[in-house]
Amino acid sequence: MLLEVPILIGLMVAAIALAIAAKRASVPYNVALVLGGLLISVAHLLPGVPPLNPQVVFLICLPLLLFEGGIMADLNGIRANAVPIGLLSTLGMVLAIGATGAALHWMLDLAWGPALLLGSILAVTDTVSILYAFRRAPVPGRLAGIIQGESLFNDGTALVAYTAIAAVVAGGMAPSLGSLGGHVLLASVGGAVVGLALGLLGGFIIRRAEDPLAEIMVTTAVALASYVMAEEVHLSGAISAVVAGLAVGVTLRREVPPQSQVAIHSFWEYATFGVNTFLFLSVGLDTRPEALQGHLPGVGIAVVAVVLGRAVAIYLPFLLLRLFKPAETIPLRWQHVFLLGNIKGALSIGLALGLPENTPAREQIVSIAFGVTLVSMVGQGLMLTGALKALGLFQQDAVALEMAEQRGKLIASRAAHVELEALHSQGLLPRAAYEHLRSEYQVNIARAERELRRISEQHLAEGAKDLLSTRRRLIDAERTALQGARRNGLIPETTAEEMLAQLDARMLGLEKVLHGGHANSEGKEHKAS
Repeated sequence: MLLEVPILIGLMVAAIALAIAAKRASVPYNVALVLGGLLISVAHLLPGVPPLNPQVVFLICLPLLLFEGGIMADLNGIRANAVPIGLLSTLGMVLAIGATGAALHWMLDLAWGPALLLGSILAVTDTVSILYAFRRAPVPGRLAGIIQGESLFNDGTALVAYTAIAAVVAGGMAPSLGSLGGHVLLASVGGAVVGLALGLLGGFIIRRAEDPLAEIMVTTAVALASYVMAEEVHLSGAISAVVAGLAVGVTLRREVPPQSQVAIHSFWEYATFGVNTFLFLSVGLDTRPEALQGHLPGVGIAVVAVVLGRAVAIYLPFLLLRLFKPAETIPLRWQHVFLLGNIKGALSIGLALGLPENTPAREQIVSIAFGVTLVSMVGQGLMLTGALKALGLFQQDAVALEMAEQRGKLIASRAAHVELEALHSQGLLPRAAYEHLRSEYQVNIARAERELRRISEQHLAEGAKDLLSTRRRLIDAERTALQGARRNGLIPETTAEEMLAQLDARMLGLEKVLHGGHANSEGKEHKAS
């Protein structure tokens, strides 16, 4: 244990340094962690780092990430887009595994069993990368909602298929489509039932706990238990964790005090940030370039096979959607995003490492899975934003940019004016120079203030959003002051708790207004298009 603590500290320091570097270089955080982990591995900067343990991925990381995705998900958005999400996570996933496996069988001369097994491993998308990208990208709300919803549910389908195919292949039998399809359906539906039951039970307990720390403990227990219990009875633990998160999220939004909501959401944001950091670093740390050298042609072929399989899984279901349910039609350029955003991640590596030792062609499957994951995370992670811009989906709000520019000018001019007054008061500036510069900066300040007023008056929606953002910042200042007064004994604990709860209620109200207004504007844009 003493030997592991310095390694853990070293990984945390590396993650912090990579996060800062990624911010300054405008590189996605997950890509920076993968490349940083690869550099650490090649340069042997942290010797003694243990390899990624598949059991840690399956029993700890995956349940936490999927549950957080469910608890933070917009249930209304999922419900509104249930048809395309359900189509992609069922028929789409089956097509992806089948088409990718067939391409690998013909292009790499793999037997059908190992080819389908590798296809199921490479059909899994990295939920973390998808959610990270589309929570921050200014793309149409419906597009982001469908992609996020699909990424939450398709992992469950792929994991069930992977488990079934791995058992058949390791046993030396030929996979039967009928038995595999029945197993996938049973495991998916059963997993959803288990997750719903545990999510409702967790919500029942949370409503009666009336203590944020206890409520956080309940959500953690539900996240882990929903996955483990479903897996114990050979059902889909991934779907169980997602459904449990959705059920608990409904309880939080409807029946839990604002203070508890803020505490629970803050905990899960930090928990998943830590898990993500560990997984992304592990992908780079566990990738051995020397082990991939003998499989580079196979990796390149597999990348092509994955793209072909994903294309079949996207364009065919959306074509059926256009033919049989025109109201749910997805624009063609949106469909391209589903192909470009099909990023692989640590889960694919965990699945490859978790294969039984007697699996045919195991070494080849593991090496190709590592290579494809590395290419996907780095290549697609870096080009996703550019692709969104090229497709005209990276929406830039011209009014918001203009307001930000004027606000920046105002902040800079006021700072310079304060510094000018300090220099003058210290007698370091001649009177004539002071008067000239003071007049110049006063003009700049007045002009920026006038432009901000004009933009707010002409664009009421943007002005209202700016006012709400300011209110949110002021509420944060109030909270900080109250917490300081409580620590210093200036106000009693009960008074502080009551006032902090009122602030949390106001903050949640502002968040709902902001997100509601954003969703309404996106809905109008979609109808107009």
